[in-house]
Amino acid sequence: NLVDFMIGYLLEKGDYNPRAEKTFVPAIINRLDRNTSGLVIGAKNSKTLRELNRLKENSIEKYYKTIVSGKVKKNFVINEKLEKDEEKNKSSISRNGKESITEVYVEKNNDEFSLLKIKLITGRTHQIRVHMASISHPLLGDNVYCNARCPFELEGQTLHAGVLGFIHPRTGKYMEFSA
Repeated sequence: NLVDFMIGYLLEKGDYNPRAEKTFVPAIINRLDRNTSGLVIGAKNSKTLRELNRLKENSIEKYYKTIVSGKVKKNFVINEKLEKDEEKNKSSISRNGKESITEVYVEKNNDEFSLLKIKLITGRTHQIRVHMASISHPLLGDNVYCNARCPFELEGQTLHAGVLGFIHPRTGKYMEFSA
């Protein structure tokens, strides 16, 4: 998994010594859905982990790219509460759910597909996937939320975490990373 890969990398570089760090293991700050590509933030020491955790998920600016089914004509915001079914690992829109806000920006489109830039304001499980499917523009390759509207099958949804930005907890400077 990603954490094991990061630990192996840090061990190889000499940046992590498990014998010296008795109570700390390097950790990932943000998460990505399975089959989503892109950026994650990792902490290689306990002080950084504590400081980054203080940022909380909502202080990290997250921009994704995706291709959805159908023609999306204009930019908009989806503000629909989401509730997660832990047993099925599936989320749905529900008035009993948690606030979930997704900003959608059209980059390109044709009659069949749209390339979108998505900004997550909140970070709920499967948020982009559920929100887009709820307005009949499911992500290509999303076999969980796409249902019968998927024009063809892919190995995983077309979703990429392309930009992460946050205020550095020590320097106070805004940092932005892209992939």
